[in-house]
Amino acid sequence: MAEKTITTPHEGSVARQEEIRSQEQYSRPAVDILESEEGLTIVVDLPGCPKEGLGIALENGVLTIEGAPEEEGVQGGEVYREFRLSRFYRQFQVPDEIDQEKTTADFSHGVLTLRLFKAEAAKPRKISVLAA
Repeated sequence: MAEKTITTPHEGSVARQEEIRSQEQYSRPAVDILESEEGLTIVVDLPGCPKEGLGIALENGVLTIEGAPEEEGVQGGEVYREFRLSRFYRQFQVPDEIDQEKTTADFSHGVLTLRLFKAEAAKPRKISVLAA
């Protein structure tokens, strides 16, 4: 799944969704993807992003993660700034065997943890051999 991120232009019809976003500057958040027998766990770093500024969608096999960081509450006029948090945006192609209805999301201290579970039919199972 990590190799199938949808962030570069000209990779098919879904990539055009990113191309037509507004011209606002976006950054790609750091992501870890872990796979187990139950499914996938995706951990996304979204520093400065409150829960209210977070958007997650799973539609037509595409997972979209968007986030808007809070503006810092420092009083006074800005004199000089070298660092500013920008909006986050990331898309991934999700395997067909994921059960979209069971997907869960937890968000704590700027870290989003998504759990995408495999459908029962896609989970590995043991088949016993009968002796004749």
